[in-house]
Amino acid sequence: MITYLKKEDRQFTTEKEDTEEVKWIVVDTPSHEEVDYLISTYKLPSDYITSVLDEHEKARSEGNWHDISERSALILIQFPKASVSPSGYMQLNTYPLSVVRTTDNKIITITDQKTDFIEKIRKEGLQDSKLSVHSALLFQLLWEISKSYNGFLSKIITEIGHLEGELKIATENSQLYQMMDIQKSLVYFESALSENINVVKRLYDDRERPDTFDHLPHLHDILVEMKQGLTTSQIQLKLVDQISSTFSSIVSNNLNIVMKILTSLTIVLTIPTIIGGIYGMNVKLPFANREDAFLWIFFITSILCAAVIYFLKKRNLL
Repeated sequence: MITYLKKEDRQFTTEKEDTEEVKWIVVDTPSHEEVDYLISTYKLPSDYITSVLDEHEKARSEGNWHDISERSALILIQFPKASVSPSGYMQLNTYPLSVVRTTDNKIITITDQKTDFIEKIRKEGLQDSKLSVHSALLFQLLWEISKSYNGFLSKIITEIGHLEGELKIATENSQLYQMMDIQKSLVYFESALSENINVVKRLYDDRERPDTFDHLPHLHDILVEMKQGLTTSQIQLKLVDQISSTFSSIVSNNLNIVMKILTSLTIVLTIPTIIGGIYGMNVKLPFANREDAFLWIFFITSILCAAVIYFLKKRNLL
């Protein structure tokens, strides 16, 4: 679907078709016909549009964002999105977003996924009116994406804290499945943020024209936010590796404790079974002719069981 937006002050309003006033074209899950239309109408390389259809596409940039006199420019960035894993827990994946600046100075954003940050910018408008529309829009998109990474990382840290609280009673595999989903999400985040930082650094170092210095404070803030997310991802990934190893050891140890208790109880319960089996034989046995034989047998069996329980506890086997 293609949506045409024109800028009025800092806000964006929808237009039915492309006009000179349209500054932002939002493309959401494009069809083959829409892809062909965009390529032919705005004279774009096909990979500018089709790259977002591959969810494994890495972040990159092509052309000069600050100088489009010869060709259009592309900034392809990866953004995070939550989903439900096959094991039933939250898993975070990263998907590509193409931001294209055409030779007629329009911005085209293409994505194959629904995104909250694009809707937020459409509703709230641009925050910085001093910059050009294309720069302000790009920087706000990058800022919202970098914030979304750190927002999801906060949720991951909270989940890891809950899992740590369950370590003492962990005897099932469900916590391990959840830990695996967290670990997978952090691997995606680390890779995507590293690629995103390289793209933003290229924008930051682009100083071919003096008037491009206005973008440096904005890109500096974006870089700081992304580097913070990358550092957090790396730290949490190391912690998850350690916790996973500890988790497995604790689960195994808890199961060993359960098996130890059950084995010890089996030994204790075997005593009355053996004595009952002996006195079930049709032969002469001690106390067999006494009227209080049952009480004596019960008393001796109880003493033997108590002695075995004491012995097992003393050896830390029960």
